[in-house]
Amino acid sequence: MTADAEKVAARTYDYIVVGGGTAGCPLAATLSQNYSVLLLERGDSPYGNPDVKDNKGFFKILGNASEFPSVAEGFVSEDGVQLVRGRVLGGDTAINAGFYSRASFDYIRKMKWDEKLVNESYEWVEKKNAFKPNKLFRWSSAVRDAQLEAGVLPYNGYTLDHLEGTKISASTIDNDGRRHTAADLLQYANPDNIVVLLNATASRLLFNSSSGKVKVTGVDFMSSVDGHSYQVLINQFSHSSEVILSAGSIGSPQLLLLSGIGPSQQLKELNVSVLLDLKFVGKEIQDPPRATFTIASPKPLEFAQIQVVGIVDNSQVYIESASYFLQENATYEYLGITAIKVAFPLSRGELRLRTANPQDTPFVRYNYYSNSYDLQECIFGVKLMSNLSKTTSFQKFAIKGSGNSSVLHFIGSTLPQNQSDSKAFAKFCRDTLTTFWHYHGGCQIDLVIDKRHHVKGVDNLRVVDNSIFKDSPGTNPQATTMMLGRYVGVHILQERVNN
Repeated sequence: MTADAEKVAARTYDYIVVGGGTAGCPLAATLSQNYSVLLLERGDSPYGNPDVKDNKGFFKILGNASEFPSVAEGFVSEDGVQLVRGRVLGGDTAINAGFYSRASFDYIRKMKWDEKLVNESYEWVEKKNAFKPNKLFRWSSAVRDAQLEAGVLPYNGYTLDHLEGTKISASTIDNDGRRHTAADLLQYANPDNIVVLLNATASRLLFNSSSGKVKVTGVDFMSSVDGHSYQVLINQFSHSSEVILSAGSIGSPQLLLLSGIGPSQQLKELNVSVLLDLKFVGKEIQDPPRATFTIASPKPLEFAQIQVVGIVDNSQVYIESASYFLQENATYEYLGITAIKVAFPLSRGELRLRTANPQDTPFVRYNYYSNSYDLQECIFGVKLMSNLSKTTSFQKFAIKGSGNSSVLHFIGSTLPQNQSDSKAFAKFCRDTLTTFWHYHGGCQIDLVIDKRHHVKGVDNLRVVDNSIFKDSPGTNPQATTMMLGRYVGVHILQERVNN
């Protein structure tokens, strides 16, 4: 790793990977086995940062996302929802809740991926970054038992596979509370073939269109260390050298738009020269909505990441939970969180440039619940959470009231209890609308890229990250996004051998 932009820009590379995040790190590590690779990351190193290393830093990172510099960048969608994205080597794996679970077999088949290579690529990731919990925390155990009481069956025990019912899965946070990010996958890299440049924000792609074809030649980027702009080029003597965008569902479509690739009318409005009118760049974006309730526990709870998931309604709704505590002087407040995710919403939105400045986060609008199906799925999920709250396992956290009564002490919105009052459940969905940070889309396969991840109409340019997904994979997408980086990297290596 280095921050010396001038030295890095003085040579050429077989591959330039833009974005050292969830997909970019495993992709760069894989390509470096045989070829020279430059990995450009706009953030700093996660190593030595106590908030990244310790799982207890999760809420602190989210709370400081509006500050700069920070390992997380906070922004607000046009829907008014507070969002964050990683600004650090390792990307969102450095700032998330750690849950690790594979995509469903159905999802893998719909993506038409090679199932054998998918499995091998997951295993490659898991040797470094997936840890089986050696125990369940008190809240996780209670939610698991409540789900079984409420009929979220069968019980699948511990498994990385995506299975209907209730299961325990792995985490990228180990049993000592230490986080492992996608940056750890760079340990697989050939150190003689890779350079990781930190604090480098890509501003646009460089092109040569003299032959009549649009061909990428390199990347223009700015160093936040010295404030200067630099250009770095791919090896012009190899037809197989490429720039690969792995900047995420915000960064990758943004960089295409800044480079003049996207809906021409939008680009003209910001005086961006149109290189290629590709109308679906930034379109069809999604953020699966989340509805949440929180209770104050009269019993001590650990600071616990997600360990258990409920997969219900033919895999359309997921239940996840976590717990933490607040300390003020010698007083503790213990909080248990339970949430549902509408897994495959039909509502879709759009990303547009805010300005032509690459430092400015684009406008994003996800249009949550604009399709009535999504709200009906949320209502189903919230009714299920209401049933969970009535189980014996949950009532152990009730607070004694007057006489023999006991009630759950809700923090914020109270769960509706009357199952026939669908309006109350719909209101709860809207009132507690927030995010699991599982946004995706903007460079979708078949719309912006082909099945080999090449950007349509452009030579030597691919996209490999969660912007290519039509739907979010698995209960939590980080496992599959890391797998994708390895998977596509292996395919690229195979392509070069075949050629």
